[in-house]
Amino acid sequence: MEGKSSYFILLVIVAFLSITLAFLAIGFFVFGNNGSGGDQEVVVVTDKVPSDNDLEIKTIFENRNFNLKKTDNKQVAVISVSASMKYYKTVDDMKEEAVAEKIDFYSKEINQAIGTYFQGLTLDDVSQLEAKKEASDYLTKEINEILTKNEKKASPLVYNLIFDYWLYQ
Repeated sequence: MEGKSSYFILLVIVAFLSITLAFLAIGFFVFGNNGSGGDQEVVVVTDKVPSDNDLEIKTIFENRNFNLKKTDNKQVAVISVSASMKYYKTVDDMKEEAVAEKIDFYSKEINQAIGTYFQGLTLDDVSQLEAKKEASDYLTKEINEILTKNEKKASPLVYNLIFDYWLYQ
C-alpha cells in the first residue's frame, strides 16, 4: 500500500509543476520578458544610413602635409592628405545654415585635431590598409565632440570624414 501512496504524491507534484510551468509560459508570451504588462514601448537603436538629401559635403583641406612621428633619427616621414566631411544639413533644432556656420566657426580646432592625430602616427601606421578607415572613424568622433561640447543635447553633426587623397613617404 505504501508504494501506491508514494506514486500518488509524486503524481501530484509533477502535475503541480506542469501547471506552474504552463502559467509561466503563458505569462512570458502575453506580458513579454519584462513582466510589465506589455504596455511599454521598446526603443531599438540602429545605425541608420541617411539619405543623400539629408547630407551636405564640405572640403576641409586639399593636399595638406603633416609630419609623422619619427621612428629613428634619420628618417623624416610625411603624409599628404585631402579631407572632406559629410555632415547633416539639419540636426535637432539647428537649421542648415546654423550647422554650416558652426562647422566654419570651429574649423581651426578641427584642423588642429587632424594635425595632432597625424603627429601621433608613424610611417608604418599610415601604410596599413585599414589606416584610412581608422583615421576617419576616430576623427569623425573627435570632430563631433568639438562641435557638440557646448550643447545640452549632443547629436552628432558630422556623419563621415573622407580622405580622398592619401600619400605618405
